[in-house]
Amino acid sequence: MDISSLEKKINNLFLEKKYNELIELAEKSTIPNKRPVSMTNIIGISKILKKNRTEEDVSSSLELFKETFINGGQSVHSLNGLIHLISISIQFTPKYKYLSKFLYLAENYYRTAEKNFDNDVRFLTTGLDLFAYMLKFSEVQRIYKKLMSLDKLSISSITSFLFNNNYLDEFSQKNHFEATKKYNKYFSKLNVQNLIKKDLDPSIKINIGFVSQDYRYNHPIIFFIKDIIRKLDRNKFKVYLFSFSKKNLEDPSQNELRDVADQWYDLENFNNQKSVELIQKNEIKILVDLMGFTAPNRIEIFNSRVSPLQISMIAYCNTLGFDTLDFLITDKNLILANEENFYSEKIVKLPNIWNSHSGFNYERSFNKSPYLTYDHFTYGSLNNFKKISDETINTWSKILRKNQFSRLLLKSSEYCDTKYLLGKFEKKGVLNQIEILDRRNFKDKKDHLKLYNKIDLALDTFPYNGVTTSFEALWMNVPVLVLKGYNFNSRCGESIITNSGISYLIARNQAEYIEKAIHLSQNKEMLEEIRLKLYDDIISSPLFDTTLYTENLSKCLIELLNNKHS
Repeated sequence: MDISSLEKKINNLFLEKKYNELIELAEKSTIPNKRPVSMTNIIGISKILKKNRTEEDVSSSLELFKETFINGGQSVHSLNGLIHLISISIQFTPKYKYLSKFLYLAENYYRTAEKNFDNDVRFLTTGLDLFAYMLKFSEVQRIYKKLMSLDKLSISSITSFLFNNNYLDEFSQKNHFEATKKYNKYFSKLNVQNLIKKDLDPSIKINIGFVSQDYRYNHPIIFFIKDIIRKLDRNKFKVYLFSFSKKNLEDPSQNELRDVADQWYDLENFNNQKSVELIQKNEIKILVDLMGFTAPNRIEIFNSRVSPLQISMIAYCNTLGFDTLDFLITDKNLILANEENFYSEKIVKLPNIWNSHSGFNYERSFNKSPYLTYDHFTYGSLNNFKKISDETINTWSKILRKNQFSRLLLKSSEYCDTKYLLGKFEKKGVLNQIEILDRRNFKDKKDHLKLYNKIDLALDTFPYNGVTTSFEALWMNVPVLVLKGYNFNSRCGESIITNSGISYLIARNQAEYIEKAIHLSQNKEMLEEIRLKLYDDIISSPLFDTTLYTENLSKCLIELLNNKHS
């Protein structure tokens, strides 16, 4: 069979999804490194898509994508090979760690290809995925800036850019606000019904809708909203949950939310326009965004003024830049009065804390500081590694150098490559004090929570603070040291600790953060006093008092809606 006939046959088999037959034919009829690059790509993709895919198939597909890139020159086939090499490496490295060699190879290839493809949106977007996975955020921002300079902008790239600004040490709230305003013109407005202003009839229940893509297995958002949903006064509210998560009746977390909602809608397969029509059909008076710029999101729904009152709360701790989002739910610890002009939403401050946690399915017991048993002091952070900024690394390293008998225990909430991160600690001379745990070794939430029993003092990240991890640590009576910030996102730790009742754990600056971290490692009695107080008092604090929180939120929502209609 001549090569053109063979290519045609292989293309047909690919369209017919006969991947095994395609692979057999191609490998029997061609010689590696001498086949057309277009064919090489198809074989590689087929090895990923075939049924009963093996580890060997994955490794072989990566070799084929490598071959495509090397032999493809400046062609679209070469670009496709590189894109597949990067995306498949990222997808399978968490399962097969040895495949990380392809990840580092892909990085080198990406850099050499920039001169040929640096105006290609697909190329740049793939680079974002690569460098984010490798925790190289200076590279991420460099590529974002390149993307932003092009005319072909996708909503996903814009929202990712705006979201990732929260990780940057040098990015001020003014910078963030200006960026949101600059790019919100790219978000479309959907066809919506005219919202007729009507007086609020107190005898009629208020239809309130909560929108999220995170109503799924053990996602943090579930623990922050399920008690709110359950405890909202049904004499005043009818609660709708609009879910963009995959429907899964085997998911106990999702089923729990289904049970407590008055009405549940699965919208995974609904486009934005169809979703808008459904929301408006249900006459939702208050629509709550639980996504922000987290990916994926449905921010264009809110940009279209679907409901008379639209609110952002809990999930995204910054401004979205849209005039159609009326209010941002915060508290008195998060945004100063003279900073409110850097938020497009009107700022609403709840009496205690901006969110409240329903607690964990884990039996609490008092855990003494492990330092009393072992000969070293353990600092810990179980935050997403993306939050470990250069300033955070610099500060943590100073703590470790001042306390040679200490170690830092790290575990990320997401899969990522840690080589670059560890290199930063190595440059600071503290690599031997760092222990990174592989999240694959933790089978469930209880397994994860047990890890806090090994931590003496949790260290918060900055400027992007931990939230769920801080609630976890405090639940397990582990103190969390936090740093005062400059905006909502960087003051979450301060608000959490303020509401824990232990103000000593709030540092005014990095020098004090270091000083307190050292002091607590040298003062066992004080550390134990704090841990005992957390054990005794934390559950009754505003952090976990969802009844108090729901009452405050309910009063706030009714007042906002009344004012909207007045």
